[in-house]
Formats: sequence, structure tokens, C-alpha cells
Amino acid sequence: MKLPINAISIRTIILVIGTVAMSNALVVSAEEKSGFKEGATMVAKVNLHPDQKRKVLYALNYQLPSILPMCAKVKIEDIGKKEIEFVYQGITYRYLWDKHTKKAGQSLEENFKQYFGTSCEDAKVANLSQADQDGIKSGQPQVGMTKEGILFTMGRPPIHATPTLETNTWMYWSNKWVRKAIDFDDKGVVTQIR
Repeated sequence: MKLPINAISIRTIILVIGTVAMSNALVVSAEEKSGFKEGATMVAKVNLHPDQKRKVLYALNYQLPSILPMCAKVKIEDIGKKEIEFVYQGITYRYLWDKHTKKAGQSLEENFKQYFGTSCEDAKVANLSQADQDGIKSGQPQVGMTKEGILFTMGRPPIHATPTLETNTWMYWSNKWVRKAIDFDDKGVVTQIR
């Protein structure tokens, strides 16, 4: 049976609207699942070290003296192309993307989401060694900690300098000029901080 042109057009319109609605629902559910959207509250998955004076947190993950502790709740205020504004304890911080992270192939969103998420693994931390727990609490690496403990203490090292976490040396920066290397033995335990 042939349908009139109007009936075909209506079916097509309904199909297109349904497809668009389904696509939007998938995008919304992905945003809701990750928590990454303006106005959302997220938590720090690891300790972070913002520049307290400038109210900046760098995508390079500089290891500055101040600490935004693991499990801290932040509210995303604005998501831009090169920075994200978030509020922690009533103070607005800027999360800045950099050319090194971009050149390494990591987007601002990917970089941000490796440090912030919808939940915190504090129960996992409670099962780590005392050396790991002490380092996490202080926000400083210590000999005897594990790779997992270092990740919670310092966050992931910058991807351009440490593309894989399988290596036995992870490179961090304290600032633009000073580097900090963490050396591990074959069992993934810190042997030296230099």
C-alpha cells in the first residue's frame, strides 16, 4: 500500500525527532554519570595542590605547598575552552589547561576528570599501608609508599612527561622550573624521591 507524501513526511519527522531525543538522552546521561557539567558538584579523587595565592589549579598538576584534599567537594561554575572555574569552600579557582597536556592528546575535560569525579575512594585508601595513608594525609610522597598511594597523594603525573604509569620513574613538577622524580622498585614501592 502506498502512503501519501504527507504520511511519509510525518513518519520521517517522527523518526528524526525520536532519534534526536534519544541522542540527547545519551548525552545527558553521560554528563550525569560523569558529573561534568556547569552547576554540578564533583569530588577530588586525589589530593591536588593549587596555587593558593593566584587561586589556580594547573592541568600539569604542579606540586605546590597548599592542598585541596582528596574527597573535597567542588562546584563547577563555568566550563570554557581553556579553563574551568570551580568553587571550593567559597573560593573560586581556575583550572587551567596547558599546551603540554594538549599536545599529549589529552583534552581539558579528560584531564579534569582524571582528578575530579562523582565519588571518592576513601574506603580503598583505608585498606592501604600505613606509609600510604600517612603520605595521603600529608599530601607529600614518602619512601615506602606504593604507586597507588602516590596517585592518591599527588595525583597522576603530567601525561606528557609520564605517558604510562608502568614505568619505574614518575616525573612531577613543583613549579615551572623545579622537577620532582619519584622512583619505584619492580614491586611498585617508592625507593627514592629526587
